[in-house]
Amino acid sequence: MYDSETLLNMGKYRVRFSGKHEAIYDYDNGKHYTYADMDKRSDKLAWFLIEKLGLKKGDRIGFCATNSVAFFDAFYATYKTGIIITTYNCLLREKELFSLIENESPKVIFYSSEFAFTVASLKERGFKQEFVCLDNVCEEDTYSYSDIMDNEDYKIVESPELDYEDIQMLIHTGGTTGTPKAAMMSFRSIFYNALADSMGFQLSENDTAILTLPLFHTAGWNVFTLPILMMGGRLIVMRGFNPEKVLRAIREERPTVGISVETMYKALAMHPDFEKTDLSCYRILVTGAAPTGRELLEIYWNRGVKMVNAYGMTEVGPNNMCHPIGLVSIEDVRAKWNSCGIPAPFNQVRFVDDEGNDVPQGERGELMFKSKLLFSGYWNNPEATAAIFQDGWVRTGDMGYVDEDGYCYISGRKKNMFISGGENIFPQEIEDVIMLVSGVMEACIIGVPDPKWGEVGRALIVKCPGACVTRDDVIKAVKAELSSIKVPKYVTFVDCIPKNAVGKRDLKEISRLYGNPED
Repeated sequence: MYDSETLLNMGKYRVRFSGKHEAIYDYDNGKHYTYADMDKRSDKLAWFLIEKLGLKKGDRIGFCATNSVAFFDAFYATYKTGIIITTYNCLLREKELFSLIENESPKVIFYSSEFAFTVASLKERGFKQEFVCLDNVCEEDTYSYSDIMDNEDYKIVESPELDYEDIQMLIHTGGTTGTPKAAMMSFRSIFYNALADSMGFQLSENDTAILTLPLFHTAGWNVFTLPILMMGGRLIVMRGFNPEKVLRAIREERPTVGISVETMYKALAMHPDFEKTDLSCYRILVTGAAPTGRELLEIYWNRGVKMVNAYGMTEVGPNNMCHPIGLVSIEDVRAKWNSCGIPAPFNQVRFVDDEGNDVPQGERGELMFKSKLLFSGYWNNPEATAAIFQDGWVRTGDMGYVDEDGYCYISGRKKNMFISGGENIFPQEIEDVIMLVSGVMEACIIGVPDPKWGEVGRALIVKCPGACVTRDDVIKAVKAELSSIKVPKYVTFVDCIPKNAVGKRDLKEISRLYGNPED
């Protein structure tokens, strides 16, 4: 009962303290919303879902949309209704996207005009959901979102009993291979994630973040976004990422914290407006999805910004590891640039061997987590759920180690490890060395077939603009730091490393393009 009362009032607590304080700035539309505004908007949406459409606790609503304030209307409405949010990456192939929607069966799909064609395809395929456009009035739809928000005849809905283990969101995994799975995130998981981030980064009502990541990904929701709203801070929402617009917003709004992926940070750094943009407002910038190389990190360090690599995973966080940013200098960050930091609050961490035994400090093992942040399993996928849990711990599939200072390092995915001459080779270790070569912007190591060694390394290198980097530079650097078996046999210079929609390397596409050493 107490849990239910706490959850039902979760949004109200912030309104009590910060009702008149701005919560969200819709940058593209120039609209500002206070915490009191968000409370009213979520009341309207809750009434629409319950009274107009007849939804109930446990039903799903889906989003096929670019970032908008409507996502946060829905988030606050979950506390009032127990209705589950699921968000879709509409850049997936139609077959994959439609399979996810069919599996999760949302009763309503809110969509933005950018994805009207996708919605038309869903309708043609016989999907019977209620479709509601967020920004245009569509004659084929029964309702429009503007009508929902303009309604002043709504009533406060009668809320159901809620428990911390009830599911609040389905967030799709951003894996590098295969169709995404829907991770069930409970109210407990979302709450502890926000708390861990707030404690780890010392967030307060004085913090502001620009939302540059899409809300179909866990980092978009759970790194800074929801923690800042929990603490009464301010969120700047943009429909999508545009370097010029983001840099302008930095100059105008002076954000204090932020997270993006390497490709976005690279686009900002290469934009003509970067040099004239004062970055001193930032206390920290975090890189997500995949490690960011030192060459790019240096650009931001040289501008006085503490930019760090971090670690998170949909199923275990994602607020799992980061540098204790309030206690370290940029020089400290430089010294451990390729570390993902230390475990965040509430996280228990182990590195284990194939038998499940803890490995000694400095030795590589599979990373495992146990905490209040863990997800509750995969939606309608008990086999995958059983495979990832081991005695209450989640097996991440990532290999790594911890150093003498308690800082953790990721060596790469266990399944992406390749075996050369009988020795396990972890790509991240080699990539970290290559990233120290002047002029290298990005490096990716894959294993390719070899008649003598079984597999050998192939280095895919993206050079900085105008840089002169040769194969000999790469080979010499690796030979100086690692054993000969880890020196890549092939070095290929490419324009870019294929990535998926959330900024992670698309290993299936990389393997297709470069997995044959003859290509």
